[in-house]
Parts: sequence; C-alpha cells; structure tokens
Amino acid sequence: MSFDFKYRAILLCLFATISISCSEADTGSAPPDNHAPDDATPTTPAPNEPSTTPTPSPTLTPSPQPQPQPDPETPPVVEVPAIPSGDLSRENIGSKERVYNLFDRWSLKSSVTGGRGSKWADVTVSCHGKIDIPYALTAQQWQDRTQRGAYYRDVNKLIEDTGKKLLADHGNVLAGTERENFLRALKALSWQESNWQHYVRYKDWFFIFLSGGSYNVLDDWGISQVARSGFSANQLLNAAFFSSGKYCGIASTLYYGFTEYYDNYMEARSASCNQTGNPMDKLLGAYNRYSSGYSACYNGYSSDSEYRNYQIRAMNGLKGHYNNMPWVKLIGP
Repeated sequence: MSFDFKYRAILLCLFATISISCSEADTGSAPPDNHAPDDATPTTPAPNEPSTTPTPSPTLTPSPQPQPQPDPETPPVVEVPAIPSGDLSRENIGSKERVYNLFDRWSLKSSVTGGRGSKWADVTVSCHGKIDIPYALTAQQWQDRTQRGAYYRDVNKLIEDTGKKLLADHGNVLAGTERENFLRALKALSWQESNWQHYVRYKDWFFIFLSGGSYNVLDDWGISQVARSGFSANQLLNAAFFSSGKYCGIASTLYYGFTEYYDNYMEARSASCNQTGNPMDKLLGAYNRYSSGYSACYNGYSSDSEYRNYQIRAMNGLKGHYNNMPWVKLIGP
C-alpha cells in the first residue's frame, strides 16, 4: 500500500466522529468459522458381514451414547422432490420385510440398484428433506460412466474433508506420516464397510444401504455402517444418532463413523500390543475394535472360532483395501 494512501487513512481515522479502528483501513475482516459437526463418541458398532451370521462368545462393551450435533459440510442444496403418492410395493422392484415395526428392509433388484448392494432401507418418508440428493443416483445415472466417475470423485473429496474436519475438531493430535496414514485408513474403512455407497434412488423413492447379513438385527446403516442394535432389537446402539435422523445424511454418517474409528485408534495407538514398529498394526487394532467390539489389538482374537475367523477376515479386508486403494481407478483423472 502507498504512503499517500496510508496518510489519508490516518487522517480519516483522526477526524471520524465514531470510533473506528485505524487498522481496518488497511486490513479486511476474518471469515466466519465453519460450524462444528458431531463432537461425540459413538458407541461401538458390531460387525458388518453380509454372508456370515456369527455367534460370538464375548460380551461387547459399547462406549457412551453420543449427542448428535450439526452436520459437517454437505453438498449443494437442490430441490427436494415431493413424497410419492403411489404404492411402492406395486412397483415390482423387489421384496420387503417390516423390521420390528421400525423400517422396511428391501431386497432390491439389480435393475434398481445397478449392482450396488442388495439390502436397503426405505427412508423416503423418514428422511424427507434430509437426503443429499446429489449422492442419490438412480440405476440409470449409475450406468453412465461420467456420472459414476463424478460420484466417486465427490465421495473421495467428502471423505477427505470429513476426515480433516474430524482431526481439527479433536485438536489435530495426529501429524505428519501418522496423519496421512489415518486419513488413508478412513477411505479404506469406508470402502470395507460399504464400497462407498449410501443411497439408491428409484423415481422419487430413496433407500439407504444396509448390512443385510450382519448379526445386528436392526442392521448397520450407510456408508460407514453405523450399528443400530446388537444381538436383539432391545439392545439398541447409537440411539441418539438414529433418533435424530443423522443416518439420513451421507456427511453426518461419515463423521459419526469416523469419530468412532478415531476414538478406537487413540486407544489402539497407546496399547502395548500394537507397539510393533509397524504403523499398520495400530490401524488394524482400531478397526478390530470398530468392526467387532472385541479388542483394540491387531492380534486380539476371540476364543470363539467363528468369531475369530470373522475378525481375521475383517482386518485382512481393511489391510487389502488400504494397500490396494481400489477407489483410485474409479475416481479417474
């Protein structure tokens, strides 16, 4: 800035009739802070294993229930379609069952999903106005390679932004290589849980991805597979999250799941069983707790052989996705 301009600014400040800081003539105001999303610690979800229904011997010990907060950054607002007036059962898109009078669990035809999973919850009414429409693609949109590639790029950015927001909200304790390893693990976790899927749209009906075969009788929900129950419908998990409708949003579901994984990682990070010199063991220990609720050790297995096999498959799956990064080729240039 020139000397003449500064001199005029000083004169204006001296002769102003109201009290104005002279420094404001030379600097702009700071941008407002973004709102903070969920800052709670979710309970430990039980595992999502579509093809297996294990009967483990250990007793899970979930962490305290959270109190959901405002969502993280969400996609651009688009017009919300009206709730359909027709009968979904007459659309011949699959079969459904009523789950404990809480929701309809649908086995949707591939022509509706485009091959994106088989079990879905009808949330057209319960999530009306809360669905991130840009992420809810129809089968026709999904078959378009351009739209499918854009979807993966958008989810990739959303995962990155949500992970960084989470770390900032928790004081940026992780730094350097450890921070990058953790953020990469969040992508692998989301892929392991759902292949980065959250919604399916059929006309103006909307569905959210379910685990389908999990031993949680009320299923694990959405892109990070947040558990709604344990071994019975009376063993509710993450009740505040579901009662608030946070599962409706892809961003809030990611943040919630990532918060739990972060808490599990902080436990695994200091556990003596993971002090092997291999950073992957801490990431695996955290996922062992996240997926099974049994142990935060990378080698902490149940004595029940069926449950132990589940734990091994789950951790090997995460490790494979972490190393191979299957999303890279789908994101495109």
